[in-house]
Amino acid sequence: MEALRGRSFSALHQRKYARALDAVSRPRVLGVVQSHNSGTVATATIVGAALPLSTAATTPAERAVCELDPKTFYDFISGDNLCVVDYYTDWCGPCQVMHKELDKMTAAFKGVKFAKLNCGNCQDFSTRQRIKALPTFRLYYKGTCLDEITGAKPMQLRQLLTHYLCMTTIS
Repeated sequence: MEALRGRSFSALHQRKYARALDAVSRPRVLGVVQSHNSGTVATATIVGAALPLSTAATTPAERAVCELDPKTFYDFISGDNLCVVDYYTDWCGPCQVMHKELDKMTAAFKGVKFAKLNCGNCQDFSTRQRIKALPTFRLYYKGTCLDEITGAKPMQLRQLLTHYLCMTTIS
């Protein structure tokens, strides 16, 4: 507690956020590519979260992705946690690929609640939600939609989750 005296909480939060952003935005070398024509070596870097790409689930019942319907949707997104809703259909190929990624993310992001909503079963509701592409991932915090990603883009979703998870812990 002595270390907190004389400092404002906003300054502490700014330093914490700056460290988190620094860790997230640090480029990482993914691999070395050998070119067949010129014989040069190039490295590929990516700006992204340093989170595991695959993590074993802790407890399947505890960390499972729940299924939503129009009756349970608003109760789910109105909590104090960061929430991700996956709008999908059974016939969508990229949606099926992202289901596996979403299961991995439930283990990696402990403070985030994950849910799926089948747009094929709730067509009127998904039309009212203005879902125009599948899969669509929306991030909610306290009932407000913070951001949206369309398509099978797991790295972009991980980056957004890392960013908003840092923001919600600061506020």
